[in-house]
Amino acid sequence: MSIHRTPVRVWLFSAWMLMIFLHSLQPADLSGRESGWVLSLLLHLLPWLTDHMVRKAAHFTEFAILGVLSEPLGRGPSFSRRTAAWFSLSLCVAAALSDETIQLFVEGRAGQVSDVWLDISGAAFGLALAVLVRALWKRTGEKTG
Repeated sequence: MSIHRTPVRVWLFSAWMLMIFLHSLQPADLSGRESGWVLSLLLHLLPWLTDHMVRKAAHFTEFAILGVLSEPLGRGPSFSRRTAAWFSLSLCVAAALSDETIQLFVEGRAGQVSDVWLDISGAAFGLALAVLVRALWKRTGEKTG
């Protein structure tokens, strides 16, 4: 991993994590209006969708993106592939635990263990996807190069 690109990767991961935390700091009524707006857009395509489904999909998706953004942070000369993956996933687990803890202190919100597991699942999915894409990209480059 190139040294000059590392700060950009850390910045992207941190900025996305900040966005997640800012959403968690929203009071329940504001958060509900936001998910209601998304639901109203999606109902045209998926008429069976519910507000609960939108909210849970948001958890999974936010953390899937965080998982993708965490993938390059674990890579480096001192980490094996397995250690790099665990390091990246650990960052996401810490973010998930922090995210739900924040919600314990916000009006009308509640941190939920089930959401932590959903967040971790999303992060693991995003991380696995990033690792797979990187491996395919590397393999394709070796065949053409």
